[in-house]
Amino acid sequence: MRKPAITDADLRRAHRALRIATPFDAMSDLLRTALAAAARAMASREQQLAARRPVGGTSDLKRRAAGDFDD
Repeated sequence: MRKPAITDADLRRAHRALRIATPFDAMSDLLRTALAAAARAMASREQQLAARRPVGGTSDLKRRAAGDFDD
């Protein structure tokens, strides 16, 4: 599995999500590397979740609750 490409926006989103106290522009190289690894993991997880979502939109929750999983 290849690593997802990480943009500056992804890094900033991960910075906010992890609630890092250090300002984004004042981060050390070590912290930026760790943040990039976390952002890659978050992007990878998002890709996995997107692959499992139904293509046609949302599923019928009442049918799912009744045990009907045939789509």
